[in-house]
Amino acid sequence: MTFTRRRFLTGAAAVVAGPLLADRQRSLKTVSIFHTTDLHGHILPTQTYDGIGNLGGLARCASQMRQWKRESPDHLTLDIGDVYQGSMASYQSQGKVMIDLFNKLSYDGWVLGNHEFDWGLEVVAGAIARSQAPVITGNVSIDGRPSGAIDSGPLQNLTPWQIKEVGGFRIGLAGLVTPGLPYWLRPELLKGLEVHDPVEILKVSIAALKAQNVDAIVVLGHMGWRRADDYANRVQNLLKEVEGIDLYIGGHSHRDQPSWYWSNVLCTQANYFGIHCGRVDLSFDLESRKLVNRRAWTVLMDERFALDPLVIESATPALEKASAHARVVIGHVKEVISARGRRSPFWEMLCRSFLTAAKKQKIPADLVYHGTFDTPDVEPGEKTIADAWKWIPYENFLVRAELTGSQIQTILREGKKARFGKRDLYGMDPKELDSKKRYSILFNSYDSQSGGRKLMKLREILEEASSKTQMLPINTREAVIDYFADH
Repeated sequence: MTFTRRRFLTGAAAVVAGPLLADRQRSLKTVSIFHTTDLHGHILPTQTYDGIGNLGGLARCASQMRQWKRESPDHLTLDIGDVYQGSMASYQSQGKVMIDLFNKLSYDGWVLGNHEFDWGLEVVAGAIARSQAPVITGNVSIDGRPSGAIDSGPLQNLTPWQIKEVGGFRIGLAGLVTPGLPYWLRPELLKGLEVHDPVEILKVSIAALKAQNVDAIVVLGHMGWRRADDYANRVQNLLKEVEGIDLYIGGHSHRDQPSWYWSNVLCTQANYFGIHCGRVDLSFDLESRKLVNRRAWTVLMDERFALDPLVIESATPALEKASAHARVVIGHVKEVISARGRRSPFWEMLCRSFLTAAKKQKIPADLVYHGTFDTPDVEPGEKTIADAWKWIPYENFLVRAELTGSQIQTILREGKKARFGKRDLYGMDPKELDSKKRYSILFNSYDSQSGGRKLMKLREILEEASSKTQMLPINTREAVIDYFADH
C-alpha cells in the first residue's frame, strides 16, 4: 500500500480525532424505582382473588428487589399504600411488623392508603412515628393544618413531597391518598383528619418541587387504574389537569398494569398482596441532565423467587404467633350453614351475633341491616379463628342508630339497587315496620358511611341529629367469634 501525503494526514487526523470524539460521546445514567402497593400485611405467599395460590408476599418482592439493587446501584424503593391492614400477623402487631420490615429493607418512602385508617388515627400516628422512611401524602389535613405544616400531634412527620438524591440526580416525589376516605371511614376513626382534592394539592407540591430544581417528578398516588375515573380513582383527571409530571405510580384499585400512558405521563401499578413487584427505569442524559427515557414493568412473584432471608428472620416471631392464633378452635359445625342468597342461614348467624354482642354491652338494639362477603357455605367440622377471618375479612365496627320505619324502608329500597353485598333487614318483616315508630338498628361502620357511595341515602339519614348515630366499641369479627364460641 502506497502512503501519500494525503493518506498520512487523513490517518493522523483519525488518530487524534478518535479519542476526542470518544470523550464527547454522550452517556446515560439510569435511576431505578422499585415499588410495591396494597400489600395488606401479606408477608408470605398468598392467593389471588381467583384462588390461584403460592403467589406474592413481601418476602418474595424483597428477594426480587435485592436482585434488582445489585444490577442497578442507583435506585429508590417505594410503597404506594394499604401497607398493613389485611393479615393476622399485622393486625396483632397493629401494623408494626410491616413498618419494621420497611425499615429493614431500606424503603425510601411510602404513601398512606385508605386502609391505614381502619384501626384508627392512633395506629396511623404510630406507624408514621415508627417509620424511618418519610410518609409522603399531601392531600390530608388535621384540625385545619395541612400535611407538611403539622407541628404537633399524630401526623407531624407527614410530608406532602420529598426530594431524593440518587446517582447525582434529584428525584422529586409527591404523594396522594384517595379522596374516597370519607365514604368508607367513620369520623370516630379519622378524628379530625380531612382528605382534600388531589388536583389542587398536587399543583402546589409540583410547584414546590420545581422550585427546588429537581430533575424528574414522580407522583405516588393511592389511586389506581380504571377504564374511567371514579370518585376514589381520579388518575386521568389528575394527569390531565396537572403539568410537569414524569411518572405516576398507582395503587388502590388492585390491578396489575405494568405500563400505560395518560397525558404523556408514564403510569404503572403493581397489583395487590405483592403478587407483582414493580420497577421503573428513568434514564438521564449526563450532559444535559434531561430525562430521555422512561420504562416500566412488573414481575409476577411466583415460585421462581425465594423468600428473602432477612424478611423471614425478622417476621418469623409475628408469623408464628399469628399461625398459633389462627388455629384456635371457636366451635364445631354439625350441618352445612348455607351462605346462598340474600337471607341465608349464614347471614342470619352474622346478624344474631351482632345483636348478641350489643346485648352483652347493655346496648339496646332491635334490628340489623347487614350483608355478606360472597362467603361460601360453612361446611361441617371444626372451625377456627382463621375461618372467622374468611367470614369477616375487614375490621369493621358496629354502628347503632334510632330510625323510623319509613327511614328504614328508604334504606332497604336503596340497598336492593346497590351492586353486591346481599344486604337485608334482620329482626323483623319489613312489611310490619311502623312508618312513624323509631327502631334501634345496627349497621357496620363501612355501610354507615355509604358503603363506598352505594348507600348515600343511608349515610344522609344517619347524619341527621334525630338518628342519634353512634359507633360502638364492638368489632364485627370479634362479635362473630364470641357468638360462635357461645353456641
